[in-house]
Amino acid sequence: MGEKRSGLRPGWLLGGAVLALLSVAGWYVAAREKPASDDRAAGAASPSAAVPVEVVAPVAGGLDRVCVQPGTVEPFESADLYAKVSGYLVEQTVDIGYPVRQGDVLARISVPEFEKQVKQDTAEVERAEAKVEQMTAAVTSAEADLGAATAGVALAQAEAKSKASYRAYREKQRDRFRQLAADRAIDQKLVDEQEDQFQAAVSADLAAGEAVNTAKQKVAAADARVKQARADLKYARAEVAVAKARLEKSEVLLGYTVIRSPYTGVVTKRNFHPGDFVRSADAGGERVPVLAVERTDLMRVVIQIPDRDVPFVDVGDAAEVAVDALPGMAFKTAGAEKVEVARLAASEDPRTRMMRVEVHLKNPTGKIRHGMYGRVTLRLQAGASEAVRIPSAALHGKAEGGKASVRVVRDDIAHVIPVRYGADNGTTVEVLSGLTLADRVVVRASGPVESGTAVAVGTASPAKSGH
Repeated sequence: MGEKRSGLRPGWLLGGAVLALLSVAGWYVAAREKPASDDRAAGAASPSAAVPVEVVAPVAGGLDRVCVQPGTVEPFESADLYAKVSGYLVEQTVDIGYPVRQGDVLARISVPEFEKQVKQDTAEVERAEAKVEQMTAAVTSAEADLGAATAGVALAQAEAKSKASYRAYREKQRDRFRQLAADRAIDQKLVDEQEDQFQAAVSADLAAGEAVNTAKQKVAAADARVKQARADLKYARAEVAVAKARLEKSEVLLGYTVIRSPYTGVVTKRNFHPGDFVRSADAGGERVPVLAVERTDLMRVVIQIPDRDVPFVDVGDAAEVAVDALPGMAFKTAGAEKVEVARLAASEDPRTRMMRVEVHLKNPTGKIRHGMYGRVTLRLQAGASEAVRIPSAALHGKAEGGKASVRVVRDDIAHVIPVRYGADNGTTVEVLSGLTLADRVVVRASGPVESGTAVAVGTASPAKSGH
C-alpha cells in the first residue's frame, strides 16, 4: 500500500505543473489585451478619430424656376401660293432661294378669255357712261321745256287778265248805249254795234282763260318729261355701276392669273416651269402650289412646356435660345431687343400634357432657318429673396410640406437641424428657413455623421448658384 502512494505522486505533480503554466499564460494574455482595449477607447475621443467631411457655404438668394426645353424654329409667316385659275405658265421671275418683297410679281398664267372679257366689259362701261351723258342732256332739255311752259302760263294769265278787263269795258259801254237808246238819245243801230263788240270781248276773255289752262297743261307735260328724263338718267347711272361691277369681276379673274408675294421673304418651293399647264386649286384632284414663300425677318421658336411648368409661364417671361446649328450664338435680351415669351396656347395638348409656347427671334441676317432646333431656357419665376441655396445632395429626410434636414458643422461638431425647402432642380435646392449664410453645410462625409459627431472639416467652398 505504501508503494501505491509513492507511485501516484509523480502524476499529481505533473498535473499541478500544467495547471500553473495555463494560469500564467492566461494572465499574460489578459495583461496584453487590457491595454489595447484602453488604447482604443482613448483613441475614439482623440482628434485623430474625427470623421472627415466636405462642407459648403450657403449662397444668398432663392432658386429661380427655370424650364429648359428643346425648341424648333418655324417661319413667322409662310404660304403655299396656288393658282386660282387654270392656264399655261407664261412667266416666272423667281426660283428657290430668291429674296422677294411684298407685292412682287412672281409668276403669270395665260388665260386669253379673261383678257377679252376685260376688254368687253371696259367697252360696256364706256357705253353706259355715254348713255349717262345722253340722259343728262335729256334732263337739261326737259327742264328747259318746263321753264318755257311755266313762262307760257304766266303770259297766258296776263293775256287773260287783259281780256277780262276789256270785256268789263265793253260791258259798260254796251250798258251805257242801252240807256241812251232807252232815252231815245241814240239810234238802236249803235246799241247793236256795242252789243257785238261786247260779245267779241266775252269770247276773247273765254279764249284767254282756255289759253291759261292750255299753258298749265303744257307745264304738267314738261314736268312729266323732266321726271322721265331724270329717271332715265338714274337708270343710266345704275347701268354704269352694273357695267363697272362686271368689269371689276373680270379684272379680279384676270388678276388671278398673276401670283404676287404676300410678304417680304424668300422663295422656298417651286413646282412648275414656263410652258407648264397649271391647274386651278379648286379644280379638283391633287393640289400643287406654284410657289411657296416664307417670311424670314422674324422667326418663331416653338417650345412644348410640360404640365408641371405650365402654371408659371406668362407672356413676357425672359428666354434664352441656343440653336445647335449656330454654336457660340446665344439669343437673349440685349437692351431694347427683347427675347421673351411672345404667346402661349393657354391650353395643354391632351395627348402629351404639354402646352405650346412661342418665342420670337429677329433674323436680320437670315442665318436662322426654318427647321433648325436647339434649347430654350425660360425664366419662369424668381427665387425667394430671403432664401439661401445649397447643393441638393446636402438635403436629407424630405417630408411633406417642404420639410427636411441638413447637417451643419459648428465648432468641429456635426449638428442635424430642420429646414424648410422650396424649389429643387436636382442640383441645387432653395432653403427658405433654418439656415444662415454663416452656416457650413455638410455635403459629403467619409463615415456616418450624426448630431454630436466630431468631424474634421476640409476647405469650405461656396455652393453653386443654381439660377
